[in-house]
Amino acid sequence: MSPMLEDRLRDLFAATTQNTRSADDPATRAIARARVVRKRRLTLASAAAVLLTGASVLGLGALRPGVGMSPTAMLPNGALVEPSSQAPPLPPAVAEVEHGPGDTGLDLDLRAGDQLWTTGGSVVTLSGVGAVTRAYRVPIGWVYGGEHGVRLLLRSDGTTKALTGEGDDWALDPEGGRITFVADGRLHVAAVTAKGLAVTGGGPVGAHVRPVGFVGDRVLIRTGDAGYALFDPAAPAEPAANARVLAVFGPRAGGAVTALVREEDGDRICLARLTAAGAELAIGETTGCELGLTRDGDAGARLSADGSHLYQAGVGALRMIDVDSGRETAQCAARTATTAVWATGDLLLAGSDRLSISCRADGGRETAALPAGVPDGWQYVPWLGPTDDLGTK
Repeated sequence: MSPMLEDRLRDLFAATTQNTRSADDPATRAIARARVVRKRRLTLASAAAVLLTGASVLGLGALRPGVGMSPTAMLPNGALVEPSSQAPPLPPAVAEVEHGPGDTGLDLDLRAGDQLWTTGGSVVTLSGVGAVTRAYRVPIGWVYGGEHGVRLLLRSDGTTKALTGEGDDWALDPEGGRITFVADGRLHVAAVTAKGLAVTGGGPVGAHVRPVGFVGDRVLIRTGDAGYALFDPAAPAEPAANARVLAVFGPRAGGAVTALVREEDGDRICLARLTAAGAELAIGETTGCELGLTRDGDAGARLSADGSHLYQAGVGALRMIDVDSGRETAQCAARTATTAVWATGDLLLAGSDRLSISCRADGGRETAALPAGVPDGWQYVPWLGPTDDLGTK
């Protein structure tokens, strides 16, 4: 090989080794693909960390005062968080819904155990609270509770929201927009919203205090055997109980409460209106003292939605009582097998032959068959809301 040819070959090899690798080179392509995969993995890991952090923050918004809640858990904006990490896992967020028999033809939903039979024909499983003890229809869905707390089932999409923790010491206002409950020695008042609870006030209470309803902005409480009293969440103080009040039936227009009271100078039981007199619960004019009313107010009587009539269960019949006059206006023949509930001016109850019986305040009576498949032991689900909205499907 000539020296000139050797020199040219050396120059060619030197130039080749100094040039950058071709973008189409197989090794280059493999390295590029590895870099893309590594970048994707880093991106997915970062996104997962963000989602987990967000889920943890949102989980703190569920109020479960029965599991380690303390007064320090209340934030300035009124929200409550859950400081305990030992809370049991929440049930599925969406309730189980089955197709039922179609429109039931009834004016109220029914509940049998943890199964809710809606007026539209759906059968919904009420989960997350253990054995269900109470359920109410409210404007945005259903509020139900049991031994493991209270939850809200949204009517729009079946999503459930945890409202309170353990215990059954809770009550809703007549329009279904507020709830009051006792947890860790404190009484709380909160708005019920589609996002959960928004706590608005509260304060410490005694060991035997149980909330039973609202009177305006105040909470009507039962203080053990001492009677009933008012509690002001905005200015908590030792409640002044009125021992003459034996049972209450809910507020009427203007904030008055219909109640059974012991006659001031006698042993008879009468109807009366209760009003707030400062920090005390005042008894107004009494009526119906001659009717032979019994103390079994919570279990044996219910007030109509407009507050005008009270029914009391008798043997084989219900008697309708005009609250203002204290006179019996009618009787409705019925053997009640379940707690009766007023709806749109009519009283609905179960008959011995598994019929829904509607008794009007004037004594009118109608019957309707229960939907197929409803088991024994069913109950009506009361509807709470503005009077004009009650009974609309």
